[in-house]
Amino acid sequence: MRLPKRPALISALFSKPANPRAAAHSRHLEILITRPGHAAHSFRIDLDALRRVAIWVLAAVALWLTVTLFMAWRQVASGNLQQRADELAAQAATAQSANVRLQAENGAMTSNLLALKQRVDGLASTMRGFVQKRAEQFPVEAKNTNQGGIAEPLNAANAPALLHDEVDLIGARLSFLLPQARHLASLEAARPMGDPVTGNVPITSEYGLRPNPMGRGVEFHNGIDFGVKVGTPIQATANGVVQSAGWKSGYGNCVVIDHPFGYHSLFGHLSKIMVKPGDTITRGQVIALSGNTGRSTGPHLHYTLFYGDKTLDPATYLLAQR
Repeated sequence: MRLPKRPALISALFSKPANPRAAAHSRHLEILITRPGHAAHSFRIDLDALRRVAIWVLAAVALWLTVTLFMAWRQVASGNLQQRADELAAQAATAQSANVRLQAENGAMTSNLLALKQRVDGLASTMRGFVQKRAEQFPVEAKNTNQGGIAEPLNAANAPALLHDEVDLIGARLSFLLPQARHLASLEAARPMGDPVTGNVPITSEYGLRPNPMGRGVEFHNGIDFGVKVGTPIQATANGVVQSAGWKSGYGNCVVIDHPFGYHSLFGHLSKIMVKPGDTITRGQVIALSGNTGRSTGPHLHYTLFYGDKTLDPATYLLAQR
């Protein structure tokens, strides 16, 4: 038995007829089988029918491959989509967690800012009360401030901006209050307050009108006399700079201290002066010893306070310190 070679069969199946006339008739492939001693047999195969079958088979295989590839792509795409969905879900969970954390941090920051603001407002209120109290006792200018505004609820949308503005507000308020606090501290240090002598010392002559201790008539006493023995330490009643230290008519040995903000203090009838002009003095520093020099009827300390060119009643300042 002899069969045609595979290339010849395939060529016969898919090649075109040699001429149009041959194409009008069906093509057949005749197979002749011969064996020695036997009659020859032949088979005819309709090539056109075989070609049609081959085309349908190929089409079916192509369709199967297409469907298989499409299903595989769908499977892969579905897996990618599921993975992407899982990633998006994880990102959403992370964002939600971050949002919760930010809300908690905003809440904590809001509480801290409110507490800080309350402390700053308390400081401002204390300073206003202090200034008002001092204004009732001393010639210090006082201020009154009115406040108002429209409330705006704090929420997640406006929290960052409002908290940032609140920080700026507190910083601005502190910038406003701190110079005032320093000014008040300097004023308190400079304002002559308290006794120039320690201990329970009697006052032998008050500020104001009194009988003339040297003779007849009435005179105006511009200070307070403390009945102390000669040699009693005399201390400054505020920070300042020595303006003069030496003999002064009527006061004998005398020390005058220049304090900031317009105050001056005078200590008279001293037995010994322990400072000189230009010395920087702090409150409580011993500047002299008491005596009986100048216009005096006996050992004592004469103490006068000035605010500008006017004398003040030292009693108010003694009571303020006490």
